[in-house]
Amino acid sequence: MKNKKQIATIIRWTARIWGSLSLIIMIFFVGAHLYGSITGKGESLGHTSISFLFFPISTIIGLAIAWKWDGLGGLITICGIIGFHLIRPDLLFSLMIDGLAVPGLFFIIYWLLSRSPGKSVDTN
Repeated sequence: MKNKKQIATIIRWTARIWGSLSLIIMIFFVGAHLYGSITGKGESLGHTSISFLFFPISTIIGLAIAWKWDGLGGLITICGIIGFHLIRPDLLFSLMIDGLAVPGLFFIIYWLLSRSPGKSVDTN
């Protein structure tokens, strides 16, 4: 069981570090988009499509929630990226977009490991 706990801890901290970097990048890009819309130098907010809600908005929300609730945050992130790819299949193999959402998968894996039968994995 100690090996399982170590693996779970590595997965959790990988998800948190990668997720934090993803959050910083996405918040920067959303901020730049909003700044450009407000100043008139970028695309107006009226032209923002529903795909913007799936990525990056749901990804940002999911990764932020995952710091408190691993499974829920990971699920929101993964559902958001799946929804985004259903709307924009042309971006299905975009490493930049998918790379920013991968921590959601790690949060789900950690959550599943910590909830599996047997001894509980407590890494707090």
